[in-house]
Amino acid sequence: MNTTHSCNPKQRSGALHLTQKVDYGLILLTSLAKDKNQASIKKIAEESSVSFLFLQKIAGLLQKAGMIKAERGKFGGYSLNGDLKDYNLGQVIEALEGPIAIVPCLNKLNKVACKRIGFCAIRPSFAKINKEIQNIITTKTLDNFITA
Repeated sequence: MNTTHSCNPKQRSGALHLTQKVDYGLILLTSLAKDKNQASIKKIAEESSVSFLFLQKIAGLLQKAGMIKAERGKFGGYSLNGDLKDYNLGQVIEALEGPIAIVPCLNKLNKVACKRIGFCAIRPSFAKINKEIQNIITTKTLDNFITA
């Protein structure tokens, strides 16, 4: 199972893009779904040509979000907590990167308010676009990411 990507991780895809953390999170989740048993992060990292330590951090975040579970011990490993169709791309993004916001003033966790928020002429348009993006990514369940 080789799930490596041909993209250059140092090359940005543009202003709006998924981070490497989300990309690797999707690799991890789809690998766990294909395996069906307890899987080793080390094995997935090797097969996917991704950093073991980075993948381990991602696994911790996905475990905290309840998407995967870990079993300790000789026959332990990670497994998907449910089925890929139970989760969507938006949940993965939020688990790994936080709330989806195309501009800082739309991030619900942003504690510093923009000075122009009360009279900003473009914020309502950005809010509408942000909502449309959220609607699209929450309809894309993770089973959409399994390649034949």
